[in-house]
Amino acid sequence: LKKDGQKNWFLVSATPILDDHGNFDGSFAMLTDINERKEMELLLQESNRHLTELSNKDSLTGIANRRCFDTTLEHEYSRLKRSNSKLSIILIDIDHFKEYNDYYGHVKGDECLRKIGQTLESCVNQGVDLAARYGGEEFACILPDTDIDAAVKIAEKIQQSIRDLQIEHKDSSVSEFVTASFGVTTVQYSPDIYLKDIIGMADKLLYKAKVSGRNIIKHAEFTLDR
Repeated sequence: LKKDGQKNWFLVSATPILDDHGNFDGSFAMLTDINERKEMELLLQESNRHLTELSNKDSLTGIANRRCFDTTLEHEYSRLKRSNSKLSIILIDIDHFKEYNDYYGHVKGDECLRKIGQTLESCVNQGVDLAARYGGEEFACILPDTDIDAAVKIAEKIQQSIRDLQIEHKDSSVSEFVTASFGVTTVQYSPDIYLKDIIGMADKLLYKAKVSGRNIIKHAEFTLDR
């Protein structure tokens, strides 16, 4: 490390020097300047980190994508084996989004999804929770160490934040502004519960919210008899 704080990288190769009795008498060292090689390695590491980040982000909204959601859910559910805690999932569907696209056009539709994605991310605990675009007009949240009551409160916060955006939707039968429906479920680890079961439960609750009039939150704890 130079006085100006700049780093210089060297490869040190050292060989011991022994006397006639085999005792250590010193060493011979060779220093090889490897700055260029190290710079290339660091650039490659940064490039790989950036590519990984891009592969986990939704290109439209900038939040996590479905791939990242699936990987995170698998990791967090596996972690429940050790923590014996609870994990909550929120599935979100933008109400009458096809009608929104048809009425306002796909450019406005994309803008709507971007705004909702940003709002979603601002409503969860970043660094702990995950907000993701699940596909199309569907979004999802993974909330580790969160029980059903706390998860519903977060869903209510997201619901209100979407309303507060006041994105005009003249072709909606629910509201003059864009709204969303929610399915919220909470699970504890069991070897008999699979990831598809958890998603399936949240999806059923989301469907109930939609057929019950939309702009509604339906929630339930996951149990094997459901």
